[in-house]
This record gives sequence, structure tokens and C-alpha cells, in this order.
Amino acid sequence: MNPVIRMFSGNTGAKVVSVIVAIVLWIVVLGSRSTEVTKEIPVIVTTPGDLVVSSDLPEKVIFRLAGPKAFLRAILDRPEEPIRVNLSGARAGLVTYRFFADNIRLPIGVRVLNVNPSSVIVKLEAQKTKDVPVRLELTGSLPEGYVLKHALISPKNVRIKGPESRVDALTELQTADIDLANVRSNLELEARFDTDRLGVKVDGASPKVSIDVAAVQANYKLKIKSSDIRIDSAYRGRIDEPALTVYVRMDSDDIAKLEPAQVALTIDLKGKTKGRYTSKVKVSLPPNVGMVRVVPETVRVTLY
Repeated sequence: MNPVIRMFSGNTGAKVVSVIVAIVLWIVVLGSRSTEVTKEIPVIVTTPGDLVVSSDLPEKVIFRLAGPKAFLRAILDRPEEPIRVNLSGARAGLVTYRFFADNIRLPIGVRVLNVNPSSVIVKLEAQKTKDVPVRLELTGSLPEGYVLKHALISPKNVRIKGPESRVDALTELQTADIDLANVRSNLELEARFDTDRLGVKVDGASPKVSIDVAAVQANYKLKIKSSDIRIDSAYRGRIDEPALTVYVRMDSDDIAKLEPAQVALTIDLKGKTKGRYTSKVKVSLPPNVGMVRVVPETVRVTLY
């Protein structure tokens, strides 16, 4: 007997039952109460190499769907390939692109009620680059007892690229706000820009922001024994002063958490031979502690 015929003729009763059960389940699912959901699918636009999009476009298209709950749940859990708007053959100017129900894969029994947006108008322009000055935007006030020594950005110009009309409209690029409210120590960071809102991009590395602050009044003093001060030298050293006082500015909540190991005093005498020297003391503190002064500023050290 033909193998194919044998496959369908064997266990006929069980197979008929299986088919009937499948049909019944299908009818039950399709006959269940219809519900509605929304499904978002991302959009990717492909343009000619010499043109860029200058109009605002939605990042996603929203499909309003109706159908059996079981089918809709499977659709919601299913990852979707983006809708690819292919404008690679278009010219500069306005192009209308429409979205349809068949932009999403649906099982039988599920229908599309609405597509939002149903169409978009895409404006294509030539791409342009230009160098513009950067404006550093600082907000808030430093904590009490601190002053701003300087705030610098380097380099002071940045290159932007984007649609010609948007690039031409910009005479400077403002950084995202930098809040000074919790700055108690010198700060270095990479500048951030809200370029998505402007429709342009930064072409190259972002500038670096350097903010220097200083504590102008002390509210705590730390007593440091000379034996706890590190002397950087190939020789043993002895400090004349029995102790030094470090005046700092910090929050009262932080003083209880301050560990002795977080306060480091160092005297740099690397390369010096045996003898007596007068040297400044370098103080290292946690970021939340502001240095005011150290007394005395210089100490006598004997290397032996």
C-alpha cells in the first residue's frame, strides 16, 4: 500500500476525533467575545544617501485591533519587525507615505479598526554640516558655603549635521541643564545636548565640561596626627608638627559617616635626598566634603 495512503488510513477513529476537537476549539475561540487592543510597531525610514528627513515623524504606528482575546494576547506578546518606509528613490521635497492594515500580520478572526497615523508627509532635504559655538547652561545654586570658581567647556565649538534648513536656523548649541544644587567638589563630565528636539546631530565627540567649586567657610575641623600623614620618599621621614588641622565644609548628616581612611594627607618629597625640607601638605577628601584650608599649610620634614 502507498505509504501516504497508509498514513491517513491508520488510526482513522483517533484522527477524526482530533480533527473534530480542533474544529470545535477553533469555533469556540472565534465565537468568544471580541475585545479591542492597541499594538505599536516602530517605523524606520530609508532615504537616499544625500538626503535626510527634516520633518517630524512618528516613531511608531498604532494599530487598533479587535478579535478573540486569545489571538489578541498572542499578538501583543509577539515582537514585531519595524515598518520600513523606503524612500531611497525619492527626491528632495515632500513625499506622502500611507500606512495600511496589511502592515501588520494578523490571524483569521482579528481585524484592524484603525491605523494612527494613516499617513505621514515626509520632507526630504540635503544634509549640511556647520560649526557653532556651545553655550553652557547651569541651573540651581551651589550648597551653602560653596562658590563657583569657574565653569568651562572645551572645545567651545561643536560641529552639527542635519537637514539644511535646521542647521541654518541654529546659531549656537545649548547644553542640557547642569544642576549645581548638589555639587560640592570639582566636576568633569561630557556635555549633553537635546539634539532630537532640534532635528540635528552632533558630528564627532561631545565637548567636556569642567566645573570648579570651592568651600568658602568651614563648619567642621578634622585633627590629623603627624603619624597618619604619608611622606612620599625613598627615606624615612619625621614631621616637626605633632598634628595638623583640616577645616572642611560638609553636611551634618555626612560627618557621622566620614571614615578616617577617607581623609588622606600626603607630603611629596620624591627624589629628595636626606635632609630637612619645608613642604606643602596635599589633602584628599571624599566628593561630598569641601576643603577650606589646612593649618599649618606647610610643615618641616626631616628625611633620614
